[in-house]
Amino acid sequence: SPVSVQDIYRRVLEDLMPLAEARRIDIGVEGNQDARVWVREVDMIAMIRNLVDNAIRYTPEGGRVDLSVGLAPNHAVLCVRDTGPGIPAAERERVFDAFYRTPGSGQMGSGLGLSIVKTIADRTGAEIRLDFSDQETQTGLSVTVFIPMETAGRIETGRTDAARPR
Repeated sequence: SPVSVQDIYRRVLEDLMPLAEARRIDIGVEGNQDARVWVREVDMIAMIRNLVDNAIRYTPEGGRVDLSVGLAPNHAVLCVRDTGPGIPAAERERVFDAFYRTPGSGQMGSGLGLSIVKTIADRTGAEIRLDFSDQETQTGLSVTVFIPMETAGRIETGRTDAARPR
């Protein structure tokens, strides 16, 4: 059955709130729009948890992390935005490689978070876009995940021959 994105956000934020509070990061969900997606709950939790965990770790103390969900034609649009350093355009393809870590980031971790996110996205027919959350200053990271409503439903029921819209 489809899962509520807002419910997933709530569960992930409950888990990660202590980490955000320790770093004095203002974290929350913008708006109350919801979408129900045909993606396994465990996959949604893993994907959102990795995105939010990264956002908290890379955002300097006192920064912000905002989650939102919207609807586009045939897609749920999930977004996690932060006020961290962002990822330079030249690095954006590589960050999805297993064990890859942005040079000079100084962050602890295995470098598997975005690789896991990409694996789940590929399996569910979702598309991930990375951008700066502040275009003017070229800082912050905005991760947008487009989850196809129909394709995800077909994949969930075991059919993988569904066309992936691009």
